[in-house]
Amino acid sequence: MAIWHDKRGNFSALRAVTLLVLITPALFGVYYTLTSNWGPRPFDAVTHYSGLWAIRILAATYLVTLLRRIGRWPRLIDVRRMIGVACFCYLVFHVSLYIVDQAYDIPTVISEIVLRIYLTIGFFAFAGVTALAITSNDYMVRRMGGMRWRKLHWLIHPIIILGAIHNFMQSKLDLFHPTVLSGIVLFAMVYRLVHWKLPRSSKTATGELPLWMLASLWLTTGVVTFLAEAIGYWFSYGVSILMVLRLDFEFSAGIRPGWYVLGACAFFVAIAVVRQRPETKRAELTPA
Repeated sequence: MAIWHDKRGNFSALRAVTLLVLITPALFGVYYTLTSNWGPRPFDAVTHYSGLWAIRILAATYLVTLLRRIGRWPRLIDVRRMIGVACFCYLVFHVSLYIVDQAYDIPTVISEIVLRIYLTIGFFAFAGVTALAITSNDYMVRRMGGMRWRKLHWLIHPIIILGAIHNFMQSKLDLFHPTVLSGIVLFAMVYRLVHWKLPRSSKTATGELPLWMLASLWLTTGVVTFLAEAIGYWFSYGVSILMVLRLDFEFSAGIRPGWYVLGACAFFVAIAVVRQRPETKRAELTPA
């Protein structure tokens, strides 16, 4: 059955569009290769490019649950597996390029993974994604049982954290994109934690977080992103925290990551505002 068909064998526009979006970075990679547009160090550029899109697609996989709940779009669950497998494919290509760069010297690859902490973290994230990809099929769901399968796929939480840390450590001076990605993932992670822990009585009639709580989470995530970026520059380069925070509001150095995080998370809040229907109050029954 074609990838762009649903389980009943019918054409799915959602699956087709998702597939097109997922292969677009690969198509651009092929185009850059044919036009020799990778710069002076093409091999390193391709390796970085594949890893960057792998972490982006991993974050997209993590955001599916958030968008499905807030937007009340249960059909999104149909493409989550496709997005996760695409992330695995990009990671396999990323790791393969690293092995080729080491002249297929597997002992050297192993020693580098053991000795370099950012490679160790990345390897554990890759191993976790591999486990999820292998079990992302109906056969494994039946074989493992629904509960065991769901518990295994809870690994997505530590995997996304390890992936974000690896992304930060290997980016070195360019902390812009890792900060934006981590801020958005933080919003989704805290949302899922609050949604899991919050009593049913504190949620709306549809079982979702109240708008005021979602807006508070949005604002808090932006503030944390601003502070985390400032502390990161102070810890890594000794730059004054107040100086970084001042630049965030002067815009002389461009739009800082915190504003992008606020904008991206505001998208989810806006969806919640549109999709959350007025709640109907139940009439209280008084005893006769």
